[in-house]
Amino acid sequence: MGDGHGRWLRVVVHAHSVQSSDACDGRPYVDGAPNEPCLQSFRGAACATKLDVVFLTEHADRLASVRFEESMPLREGDEPLREDGALVGYRIRCADGHRVMVLPGAENDLMPIGLARHPTPVDGSLERAYRTGGARGARLFREAGALVAVAHVESRGRAQLRAIAPEVIELYNVHANIDPAIAGPTLGIDMNRLRADVLRFADPDADLDPEWGFLAIFRENRPDLAHWAVFAAEGRPVAAVAGSDAHENRFPMRFPDGERGDSYRRIFRWYANALQVDGDVTRRSVMRALAQARVWAVLEAWGTPEGFSFAKEGGALRVGVPRVYALDPSLPRPEVRVRILRAGADATWQEVAAGREALSYTPTRPGAYRAEALITPHHARPYLPGMERLIREVPWVYSNVIAVPRP
Repeated sequence: MGDGHGRWLRVVVHAHSVQSSDACDGRPYVDGAPNEPCLQSFRGAACATKLDVVFLTEHADRLASVRFEESMPLREGDEPLREDGALVGYRIRCADGHRVMVLPGAENDLMPIGLARHPTPVDGSLERAYRTGGARGARLFREAGALVAVAHVESRGRAQLRAIAPEVIELYNVHANIDPAIAGPTLGIDMNRLRADVLRFADPDADLDPEWGFLAIFRENRPDLAHWAVFAAEGRPVAAVAGSDAHENRFPMRFPDGERGDSYRRIFRWYANALQVDGDVTRRSVMRALAQARVWAVLEAWGTPEGFSFAKEGGALRVGVPRVYALDPSLPRPEVRVRILRAGADATWQEVAAGREALSYTPTRPGAYRAEALITPHHARPYLPGMERLIREVPWVYSNVIAVPRP
């Protein structure tokens, strides 16, 4: 998905499996054992979409009720990952030989990812520790080997985020597009229109391809982008990622392709993150790359981008224009453009250069800069009969930040 040194991995951040009480349509456990069909759906989706790493983020009520090793439901053929003798993750060995690293984590007030152990109990309660927020919670989770992430950033105040000083924040989460409490009041989404559009994709007589249903759902999360801009302008190092928030608990109805609307495979296919890792792929190298913000958020629902790049060469920032990988030549051509933006202390991203060809921009001011690729997916037209209005320019790749210091 990009150029440069190191290996690029396809990474999901923020996913719930059988240790979250609201996953699997609220039935993560059945008769005291993990909901095996739901667990296999998660595992199969990770293999089918060729993920390299999944950061699980389970809720406290189930996660705190089991030993840390028991929070990782290994199955036959899995490879345990151990550090200093302790289980810290595992690899799923897929039928085709591909391997997926799965790392444990939690989501409550904070979202620690890549935990190496349970946090130290608070007042004798492990669940209370998992629910602890703010700077105290962040300290507990870092001591347990995790990076501290914040999900659903649109619900947070700026001072609260500064106190947490997270290593990772979400710049997008599909949950914000479909939750009426957020989508309407915060993002201005017409929920009646959104529901009607999603139901059209579920109607077999509409002849719509459900894989393109993300066009009906997706809206940028501008409050999240605003928080990120302020952090970047202040020189606070943070990795901004797309949070998948997959649960298999929202749209159980079967779509015309025979798959439920919110299947793990569909969510993992729609978007993930590209993480650049140096050397061998280990838990430590993956955690280090994310802590260093060597990550891009990629909306692969519009196609896998090939050729995007963003780097500083000499005094210039350079951006490569991506193309859709393995695009059927019989389809209409998408329009693609790239742009460079500078973080403003006023919570905005100011465009400083844009075009449909490769960009080279020499900054005249110090600051934090990032790049975007945007796409108008005309190639979706044959799959959207009667719903062509959904085709518009949408973000495709969000790079992370390159800091330009004072000369």
